[in-house]
Amino acid sequence: MKPLPRDRERRGALVVEAAVVLPLLIIVMLGVWEVGRMIQVKQMLVNSAREGARLAAGGYTVNSAPVTQAMVTQACKDYLRGAGLPAATYNGAEVTLTCMASPSWVNPHDAEPLDRFRLRVRIPPGPAYEGTRWSFLPKLTAINELDAQVDWVSLNNEEINIDSNLPL
Repeated sequence: MKPLPRDRERRGALVVEAAVVLPLLIIVMLGVWEVGRMIQVKQMLVNSAREGARLAAGGYTVNSAPVTQAMVTQACKDYLRGAGLPAATYNGAEVTLTCMASPSWVNPHDAEPLDRFRLRVRIPPGPAYEGTRWSFLPKLTAINELDAQVDWVSLNNEEINIDSNLPL
């Protein structure tokens, strides 16, 4: 059975349509892929900041060692490493611990109970940020850095009073 002349014409139109639509479809798919990856990395940063803030809030570690800014920074970077980010990313991450209380303190173990502080984790532009990308194309979005911050309250030396005269 011979194909009709009209079928041959349609086959050519299909090739032309695919040649026009396929590159656009691939670019859109890669854009969605890259934006999805940035959302994933942003969530990793938020979790890293929360992990560091949780450590800072206690003021002391389990073995009663005083918590310092360096320990909080290391806890944040350890979380990013454990989350599977490349070495250039977690080593290049910037961690900033800011006391929002008065009097101000530098290390979390010097905080008073209920002192507010802010912890910010930032992946700056350059090699640290480039390690987070999956796309092989140079740039699909204008994003070139990521950051996350959490506001927390110190529980350092918080006393818990238990009234032993409570009725049974």
